[in-house]
Amino acid sequence: MKKTLLASAIAAATFSGSALAMTTEELTAQMEGMPTFYGNIQYVYNYEDSDVSGSNGGQHADNGTTIGLTHSHAITSNVEGFMKIELEVAAADEKGSQDVANGTAGNGLTDLDEAYIGVRGDSFGQVWIGSDDSIYESQLGDYGNWIFEYASLNPYASYTTGEGDLLQYMSPSFGGLTFSGAIQVRGEADYGTKDYPYQLGVSYSMAGLTASLVMDSNDSAADTSNENSYGVSFEYAIDALVLDAYYDYRAGIDGFTDNAGDTSDQTFSLQGEEGRSQIGLMATYNLGANTFRAAYEMAEADTDDLEVDVLTLQALHNVSDNLYVYTEVARRNNDNGAADEEINQINVGGVYYF
Repeated sequence: MKKTLLASAIAAATFSGSALAMTTEELTAQMEGMPTFYGNIQYVYNYEDSDVSGSNGGQHADNGTTIGLTHSHAITSNVEGFMKIELEVAAADEKGSQDVANGTAGNGLTDLDEAYIGVRGDSFGQVWIGSDDSIYESQLGDYGNWIFEYASLNPYASYTTGEGDLLQYMSPSFGGLTFSGAIQVRGEADYGTKDYPYQLGVSYSMAGLTASLVMDSNDSAADTSNENSYGVSFEYAIDALVLDAYYDYRAGIDGFTDNAGDTSDQTFSLQGEEGRSQIGLMATYNLGANTFRAAYEMAEADTDDLEVDVLTLQALHNVSDNLYVYTEVARRNNDNGAADEEINQINVGGVYYF
């Protein structure tokens, strides 16, 4: 596919009226101005066992295969325009096609993950609009969302502002200090209501240390609570060792409970309305082509007795510049005061990317 794009550029130049007068440098510049095509195929074998619900029997699955295009160009000597579009592939582990009669989506390109345009410059920072990872999730960096490959047991942070219809801004660095803001434009025609949830962030980086403070207004009606989320994260690199910690907090609605409170109740999901306090600690060690990680996360609901803790270990090996393989093991303990559960999981996977 990448060769096809290059071939198209060459063909366009060849058959244009000025092609014969084009120098090698001009032809090279034209080809370099083409969008960058990238992608990945992600496969994983997952096995999970719960002392409440039993085993999943194991499964071979797609783990987030995507393809995309990026492009940037100089508007002036100090200002650059940029864009990105990324599409998700459903079920890359299985062959299939759309069945319109039965409403089956098929296993090809099915979802838009990211699509945005923007401008950036040294004097003002960057501003972009569209669908993209939000400031809260990218600067907090909870481990389920950002670090581990499969991560179905890791608790995610409490923010609810979505990734679509986002207008985002990031300032230039002021001696290592940057400011960020985002607002989601939820028009009445699209959502039935008119809401403008927003996020704010500030980060400071110096000599291997990065610290971030973020908040989310949670006004997106993702749940019945609009209590704010607040998060803080730290990362410190010491040669090949990287230490990381984060804290995420959202108050719950007084009196809300997701658990019936009897011994048969086995509801262990963290709901937005019950709020939470969540922490994460992680160490990463890079040894040549290998990366080793160990992380511990704990979340406690604000308005009921639910407690969740997760221990995750990862060993990752870079086979080449375009291929890596990994093994992850995780254990999650759930306790809601009336019942408890232990889940053990192993994931073995590989990712080819270009």
